[in-house]
Amino acid sequence: MELRVVQTPDRLSVYSPLPAGNRILFLLLSLFPLLAPYELMFRIRWTNYWHFFFLFAAAISAGAVFLSAFLVWAAVAGMNTEMVFDRRRGIFSFAAQAPVLRRSVQEYPLASVREITVETHEWSDGAPSFSLKAVLADGKTYSLGSCWSRAEVESVRDQAAACIKLSS
Repeated sequence: MELRVVQTPDRLSVYSPLPAGNRILFLLLSLFPLLAPYELMFRIRWTNYWHFFFLFAAAISAGAVFLSAFLVWAAVAGMNTEMVFDRRRGIFSFAAQAPVLRRSVQEYPLASVREITVETHEWSDGAPSFSLKAVLADGKTYSLGSCWSRAEVESVRDQAAACIKLSS
């Protein structure tokens, strides 16, 4: 994922979308596990349903259907997030939406932003990813979708800090 930044003298908008290509990829990948139920449950003409091999095939098929459902959910519920630092209105806003969820926007006074940091997400099987995180005075935190480039997120953090006059 990449961050989209739009900056004017009084406003900084940082948008982190889940790309349409990723959504399509998740949908296409969700079709592949469905081969297991087809091959194991429908193609084979089972004559007896209460034996070990049928129950084993049913368990594998159920897992495959669950995996397909998870991939479809990732495609339709993947979040697009946005942070806006608006000095003219004195507002910090965080918006989130997905194809199956309507846009949700929370607004706070810009002065309530206490810290803007780079959050690191460690993964067991690869390089870490990074996201922009805003910490408010009341302890609430808001994070954008993760990005693979630490330098890109640090650059956006510095822009946001300068926009609201925080030290990074």
